[in-house]
Parts: sequence; structure tokens; C-alpha cells
Amino acid sequence: MASKQIQCEMCGNENAVGNCKSCGYVGEACVDIHKSVNVFQTHTVIMHEAVKMHEDGTDNPNVILRDITEERCEQHPNEKAIFLCKIHDSTMCGRCVHSGHRPCGEEVVDLLNEVVNIDCERVNTMKSLLMEIKDEILLLKNEAEHSKENYKKNADKCVQECMGFENKIKQRVHELTSGIRDGITKKHNENLTIHSHITKLCDEKTKIQTKHTFKGFDFKENKVILKCVFEDLEEVCEHQEEVTGSDDGNANDVGASTTKINQTRRELTVLLSQIKQDLDQSEKARNALCDELKQVKQDKDNSEKKRQILEQELLKAKQGIEESEKTRKGFEQELLKAKQCIEKYEKEKAVFKKQIPHLKDNIKWTQPIGTVEVKNSKNEVGLPVINLSFTFPDGIQTTHHASLRSPYKGGTFMGYLRTDTEGELLCRMLKAAFRRGLMFNLGKEGKVVLDGVSLYNGPVYTYLWIGPNYDRYIQTLKAELSAKGITETNIDQTEKLYETLTVDGR
Repeated sequence: MASKQIQCEMCGNENAVGNCKSCGYVGEACVDIHKSVNVFQTHTVIMHEAVKMHEDGTDNPNVILRDITEERCEQHPNEKAIFLCKIHDSTMCGRCVHSGHRPCGEEVVDLLNEVVNIDCERVNTMKSLLMEIKDEILLLKNEAEHSKENYKKNADKCVQECMGFENKIKQRVHELTSGIRDGITKKHNENLTIHSHITKLCDEKTKIQTKHTFKGFDFKENKVILKCVFEDLEEVCEHQEEVTGSDDGNANDVGASTTKINQTRRELTVLLSQIKQDLDQSEKARNALCDELKQVKQDKDNSEKKRQILEQELLKAKQGIEESEKTRKGFEQELLKAKQCIEKYEKEKAVFKKQIPHLKDNIKWTQPIGTVEVKNSKNEVGLPVINLSFTFPDGIQTTHHASLRSPYKGGTFMGYLRTDTEGELLCRMLKAAFRRGLMFNLGKEGKVVLDGVSLYNGPVYTYLWIGPNYDRYIQTLKAELSAKGITETNIDQTEKLYETLTVDGR
């Protein structure tokens, strides 16, 4: 039976015809992209030639591969990189092999003739793990998008509720203040009317009292009044007459006087009766005025009570406005928290996107657990240098190593860099490579060894020593880290430089 075809890991739309060390299995279209696009021309692509058949007719699980890369040598750009040094994990041309890699011996491989056997079972296992990671990434992406939509909906809802609550508060305050103003105006008008009425009554009663009030009478000399008085005295006194002459004239005068006296008495009686009635009416008017004044006082007291009630209602309205303001501020704080949550989510999303390219490499993690200590120390003559100390304890190999459950021996690796801008940048690049598990590996003898990245132990200050080796090392280290995918653009250049960190890729 024919073996199951492997799909392209870049596009997923066609069968794989080759393998890229950086991208995985690639199809024909993606192979053409590796040849034509500058970004991919530094990748090593190996094409599948054929599938051998067993004598029993079954497919051989080992696939023969050959190199088709057109990569140029970094040291000699005019030469093709057709050799691979397993010790330094770098490609080179024939001139580099004869000049700098003679000690590597049999570890230098001719990519045009070398046959590499690949365990399809391990490849399929790796592919299934990558697919699981892809599904998890898509799930996390969907959850992040859903959370973002929920945050946006909640923020919009909070804003709408705040605006609605603000409108209700304004409407309620307007209703309360309008009612209070109308009540005050109405009561003021009523007080003005009552005051006018009281003033009018007071004026009228004052005129009446002035008209019918008197303190006393001073009588002028009047014979009629004197005779009335004498007549009244005769009723209580004895009168003695003196006769001095003829009675004819006196009798007529007395008769005439008596008539006048009776007439005057009646007039005085009527006048006194009228005055008494006027006094009674004045008293009634005074009592009525007192009652009206009492009623006015009661109305004034009622107005004062209503004013106090209105002031209490106004105070309650003011307290309600203050509580509404507190509630609005609470909504604003919640909205600010929601905004901070969204910003935090965006930052986490950016960090997650930044970490996604390294997930694939972490699947192939073979670097043992270790610790790096970066500190600012001094060399033999007291000049400052950056000291990197990588320490690996003894341990047991895992499924990603060559021999499962076999012990391996750790070790300590020291490196030095200058304390200038370039030295600090290279230090952060080495730390990034160490975090991603790209610096160390287990050698054939079960020891921890450097994996394609070298460290420098010599003098670093060329103005004190003639040491061009450090300058050459810097260029070599940049090329080694670039081959591992570590560049200035994909590391955090603001992280803390001097620190101690432990990395475990399990």
C-alpha cells in the first residue's frame, strides 16, 4: 500500500516535496517561494527524491533527501554554501572548509551527496503535536476575539446606562425645581393679596374709629341745656321759688322753655343712642379685625411650614443629585477598569503573538535545564567586562534527547563581552537564544555542549592587548545567532541586563 502523503506545513494546500529546517515540510509552490523571495533564501531546503520499496512490496518508512538550496556563503558571498559543519551547525563553502573547519574532520557534510534518513514516525508525531498547538492557538485567538467583543459591548452598555441615568437625573431635578419655584411664586402672590386686603381693612377701620370716637364734650353757655340740667335736679332736689313780681311773663317763658328742653332732651337721647351703636359697631369691627389678624398669622405660620417643607424637599433633591453624581463616578471608574482590562488584553495578545513563532521551536527542545548568571565583573587588570556563566546540573535525558532515561553530565560555560553598546546587545541576544533552547545540546558522549553558538574567553579590550580575535568573534557570533533566528529586531532590547535566570524547555 502507498504511504500517507505529507502535507505542506506552510500553505497546507499541496503535498510536501521537500523539507526546510526553519519552515518544515514544503510543497512545490513554497519551494519556488524559497528560491525567489529574499527572506527565505537563507533557509536550507532539501528535496525528496524517491521512496525505496521493501522486498515484500511495502513502503520503506525512510525517505531519501537531497539539498536544493542556493544559499551563499556568509564569508565568501560569491561561493555557494554546499557544506554543513555539524559541530558549529552552520553552512559554508569549500574555501571555509579548508581555512577554518579542518579540525572538524568528518563532522563536515557535503550537502549535495549526503543522504539523510528521517524517521517518518517521529515526523508524524511532531506534525500531530504541531497541529494540536495550531488548534490551541486558534482556540486562544477565538477566545481573545470573543473577550474583546464582550469588553466592547460592556463598555458601550455602561456608557449608554450612564447617559440614560444622567438624563433621568436632569429631568427629575428640573421637575423638582420647577414645582418649588411655582409653589413659591403662588404663595408669594397669595401673601401679597392677603397683605393688600389687611391693609385695606385697617385703613377702613381706622377711618371709622376716627369718625365715631370722641374724648369728651365742652358745652358752651346755653340756656336750654341749663334748663335741662335744672329739670333733672328738680327730680332729686326740692325747689324753692322766690316771688319777686308779676307771674304773667314768667309763666309763658317757663312753658316755652319746657318745650324746648323736652325737644333737646329727645335729640340728645337719640344722639347718645346713635353714638352707642357706633361704638358697638366699632367694637365688632375691632374684633373682626383681630380675627382676621389671627387668621393672617395662622396663614403666615402655615406659609413658614410650607417653606420649611419645600426647603427639605430641595435638600433631598440636592442629596439625590450628589448620590447620582457618586453613582456616575462609580460608572466612570468601572468604565475605566474595563478600558484597562482591554488594554491589558491587547498587551497580552501582543506578547502572545510575539511568542507564537517560538512555539514550533519549543516542540523540538533539546537543551537541558540550566541557569545563566549575567553580572558586571572585572578582568585581570581591573577593567569592567560582562561575565556570562551558564551552569547545567547532571540530569536524565527526556523524550526529546537521543537516549531516553539515560543520564547526562552537566557543566559550566563561561563567556566575556565588552561593556559597550554592542556588548550589551550581544549579551541580550545570547540570553534570548538561551531562553529559546538554541544554545546548548547533548553531545554523543552524554555531555552538555554548545550547539552552534560559541563563547569568548579571551581578552576583550584591543587597546590594551593585541587581540583581534574578539572583533572576529563578534562577527562570528552575529552570524551564528542569525542562523538560529536571533536578530536585533526580534529580541527585547529594554530587558534587564544583569540577572540570573533558569530555563527549562520541558
